[in-house]
Amino acid sequence: MLLFISILFGILYANVVEYCIHRYLFHGLGRSGSSIFAFHLRVHHMISRRDGFVDMRASHNELIGLPILVLLHSPLLLILPTFFYTVTAYAIMFVAIHNTLHHYPRFAQKYYWWHWNHHMQNQNKSWGVVLPLTDIVVGTLEDPRTKIKDRPIT
Repeated sequence: MLLFISILFGILYANVVEYCIHRYLFHGLGRSGSSIFAFHLRVHHMISRRDGFVDMRASHNELIGLPILVLLHSPLLLILPTFFYTVTAYAIMFVAIHNTLHHYPRFAQKYYWWHWNHHMQNQNKSWGVVLPLTDIVVGTLEDPRTKIKDRPIT
């Protein structure tokens, strides 16, 4: 049971970290041209919009951020190893999933519609990539398929 709880909390924690990094660092601090996070809006989002969601470059920033994240959480390895491995696995999955989605836009649009929507419709909503859990909890998930104005009148 403890194993299950550690994995569950690791996934939830990693999802909140993903949300916060994307929303507050990349889209918040990244608005300033002098920020080290400016690449996200000025490069990744611009290329994705221009090329129909496609961005064929592997994100070096994600590959740099991954070891930093693991290092920052490494003290947990001794205390909560399952939690640490879950957070690390989530981070690896983030890099793999995010880069794959931007190579296969139709797949992204169908199965990861929240991330598609974030790039192609409203970059101020739907901050999650791997899972939209935190977006659901805090109310920032925008599902274009369920907008009230688009629902047929019955």
